[in-house]
Amino acid sequence: MPDPLTTRDDTTEIRTKEEAAVLAYDTLTDAGHESVATSMPHRTRSTWIVPATSDDGTWRVHIDPRTGKTRVVEART
Repeated sequence: MPDPLTTRDDTTEIRTKEEAAVLAYDTLTDAGHESVATSMPHRTRSTWIVPATSDDGTWRVHIDPRTGKTRVVEART
């Protein structure tokens, strides 16, 4: 069984900042995090990066814009 904080196998194209923020929020809440707040997503050539915080940490959710696949990385502060 895959780790919900590592990947998400959605196949939905992500075109806007709003879609990226919602997907990042959903990814973290689906993994059991509470009080999730996302910051302004930004796009690089090959990924959306969405900074986020929750009660138990600071995260960066990387999203493939073509497939909607996610990868969550704990941000070191």
